[in-house]
Amino acid sequence: MDLIHEREAAVRTRSEEDALRALLLAPGREHLELPSLADLGAALIALARGARRKALLPLASAPTEYAFVRRDERVLVSAYDTLGAPEVHQLDREVSLATLLARCAAAARAEGRARGGLDGQIAERLAERIERTELLPDLEDLEPVIKRAGAFDAPEDEPLAFGFEATLTPGPEASVRGGAARADVHALLFDGQLWAFVRGRRLGLGRGPFMLTVQRMVCAVRALVDAWEAGRAANVRLRSGPFAIGLRLTLQEQVTLSLQAGREEVRAQGLDVPAVAMPVLRLASEAMRALVSVDRGQAKNLRVRALRDEVRTLRRIVRDHAREDGFVNDEPERVRVAASVEPPPVAPTSAPAGQLRYEERWRIDMGELDATSTWFCGDRLVIAGAQHTVAVDRGTGEVLWAREGARRSWMAGTALLRVVYDGELEICEVGDGEPGALARLDDPAPGPGIGVAAGDDGLPPLAILADGSAHLVALDLRTGEPRWRYPTGKGTPSLTRAGRVLLVAREGAVHALDVASGEELWRYAARGRFSRRPVVVGDTVVAVSEGGAPQAHGIDLFTGERRWRERLSGAPSADPLAAPGLALVPLSRDQLVALDGVDGSARWLGRDPGIAAGAALVVDELLVVNAPGGAVGAIDLASGEVRWSSLLADPLADEVPRSLEPVLRGGALFVPAGGVHVLRPSDGAHLGQLPSDLVPDRVRVDERGWVYVAEESGHVAAYAPAPQLRMIRGGAR
Repeated sequence: MDLIHEREAAVRTRSEEDALRALLLAPGREHLELPSLADLGAALIALARGARRKALLPLASAPTEYAFVRRDERVLVSAYDTLGAPEVHQLDREVSLATLLARCAAAARAEGRARGGLDGQIAERLAERIERTELLPDLEDLEPVIKRAGAFDAPEDEPLAFGFEATLTPGPEASVRGGAARADVHALLFDGQLWAFVRGRRLGLGRGPFMLTVQRMVCAVRALVDAWEAGRAANVRLRSGPFAIGLRLTLQEQVTLSLQAGREEVRAQGLDVPAVAMPVLRLASEAMRALVSVDRGQAKNLRVRALRDEVRTLRRIVRDHAREDGFVNDEPERVRVAASVEPPPVAPTSAPAGQLRYEERWRIDMGELDATSTWFCGDRLVIAGAQHTVAVDRGTGEVLWAREGARRSWMAGTALLRVVYDGELEICEVGDGEPGALARLDDPAPGPGIGVAAGDDGLPPLAILADGSAHLVALDLRTGEPRWRYPTGKGTPSLTRAGRVLLVAREGAVHALDVASGEELWRYAARGRFSRRPVVVGDTVVAVSEGGAPQAHGIDLFTGERRWRERLSGAPSADPLAAPGLALVPLSRDQLVALDGVDGSARWLGRDPGIAAGAALVVDELLVVNAPGGAVGAIDLASGEVRWSSLLADPLADEVPRSLEPVLRGGALFVPAGGVHVLRPSDGAHLGQLPSDLVPDRVRVDERGWVYVAEESGHVAAYAPAPQLRMIRGGAR
C-alpha cells in the first residue's frame, strides 16, 4: 500500500512540475532545467511584496540563468546561458504573477508529500509561505526610454559606421545605492535595432537584443588586433544568431570585412585595422553609455565593466599602435654641446701574467639583504639590508656608521637615497649616513631600477626616478625639492641617459627630455610598443619596437629625425646593447643580430649565447656573455664568431648568482658563476679563482684589485690579492 502511495505522490509531483514548466517556458523550451523550488519561491515572494523588481536565479548544474522581472501584475521570464557569448533560450515571456505563485505553491506541496520526513516538512512550509503571500501593487511606473546613437546617414569620410535605436527600461533608484556588484547578462538583452553603413551602403543588422551582436563584434576586433600586433595574418568569423561578422587580415595589414544579417551580406576590401576596429569600439561604448544613462545601477554590472574595460584596452592598443604624432627638435645645437655621446676612450690594460691568488681579509654578516644594494663610495662600502644600512671600511670591514633599515635604498651619484617606512625619501650623505634633505613622493615606494642620476657636465645634481605608475620626477639632491615632473602614462618606461638628453621609451613612442628642465625636446612615434631600453651608438639612438612586425629604428639623438628603420627577423628577447659602431639586439629563437649604427644594415646574424637570461659586457672588440649555468664566452664583434668559451660551474649542482654581470678591472675579467673566476678577456684563459664559499650574488672590484662578494643570505666578504714571489733573472752575482 505504501508503494502505491509513493507512486501516486511521484506522479502528482511530476504533474505539478510539468504544469509549472509549461507556465514558465515557451513551447520548445521544455527541455530546460528549472530553478530549485526554494530559490524560485523566495524570488517570487520578494517580487510579489515589492521588495525586488528583478530576480536572477543561476542554475547549479549548468551555466544557465533565469531572470524574473516584475511588470505590474505580470512577470517577464527569461532564460539564457552565461557563457562568454550568451545564447538566449527565452526572452521576456509574460506570465501572471498570481498564477505563477499558485503553481509554485502547488509544486512545493506536491514535492513535500513525495519526499516526506524533514525535507517534506520544509517543502510544506515553503508552500504555506507562498500561499500566504499578498500580491501588493507595483508602485514604480517605469516607462521605457528610447535612445538613439551613432550614424543615421551614410558618412562621407568613413568606410564603416554603425547606429542603433534601443528601448531601455529605467532601473529602480535602490539599485544605484550600495550593494555588491554582480554580473547581469539580462540587462544587456534590451530590445533595439542595429544597422551599419559600409562604404555608403546601409545594412540592417537585426532587431532584438543587439548587444549580443555588439559583443561578438568586439570579440572579432580582439582577434584582429592580437594578430595585427603579432604581425601575422588572421581569418576570423563569428556568429550571433542570424548575424555573422568576418574579418580577414593579410601580412600587408589589409583587412577585408564582411557583415551578414540573415541572407543579406555586404563586404568591403582594402581597409586597415583602425578603420574597422574603431567604429566597432565606438558602437560598444555608445551602447553602454546609453544603458547606464537610463539605468545607473548598470554601472556596477560586472558584464558592463568587463566590456567597457575591453573596449578601452583595445582602443588604447589601436591608437598607440597606429600613432604618428612625433615631432623633431628644431634647436639641436642647444643640447648637442652639452651631450656626451661616446664615453671617453679607455686605453686597454694588459691582463696580469701568470696565476692570481686571493686571500680573505674580512667577512661580516648583515642578515638578509638585497645583494644588489652594495655600492662603492670612495674608501667605504655601503650595504643596505632589511634591518640595517651600514658603511664599512673597505680595507678592514670596520663599521663606520649604521642606520636602521629602509624599504628601499639606492645610490644617485654620490648620494644615498632611502625610502623609510613612513614613506619619506631621505637623501643621505655617505660620509655619516645622515639625511641632508627629505622629499615626499606620491608613491611611497618608487622603483630604484628606473632611476638615473645627473650632476656632471654642468648639470645640477638630480635623481630622476619613477613616482607612482604614471610620472617621472627629478629631485634636487641638495634640497629634496622636485625640479620637474613628467607624465609617462601607465606602465613602466625604460630610461637611457646620453649627456643632457634623457630618452624615455614607452608605448608607441620614444621621448627625448632635457635632463635639466624636463622639457620634451623631440618625440619619435611609430607603430608598435617601445618597451625595451634604447641605446646610443655614436649620435644615433637605436630603439626596438614590438607588436606587429618587430623593427629597429635609428633616430638622430639631437633632432629626433629618423635615420633608418630595419625589420627584425624575430621579437626582441632582451634590451639591445651598444658596442663601437654597432647595436646588438637579442632575438627570439636564440638569435643575436648586429646592426650598423649608421645605416641599420645587419653586419651579422649569429646565435645568442645567453644575453636574454644572463649578462654581457663589451671588452675591446669582444662581447663577453655570462649565462646562467656557468657558461661564459666571447663573441668577435667584427664577425659574430665565437672567440672562446668556458664552463665555470656545474649547471645542476651550483646555485645561480642573482647578478651575472662580469666586471673588468686591471685587464682581467671577474666572472660570477659557481664562484668568482678571473679570466683573461682576449682568450678566456683561467687566471685564478677566489677561495670563497659564498654564492656571488653581487661582485664588486676596486682599483687595487680587491674583490668584494655579497650573498643574499647576508654575508659580505672581501678578498685581496695574495703576495707572490717572482724570480728575476740576471742581476748582481
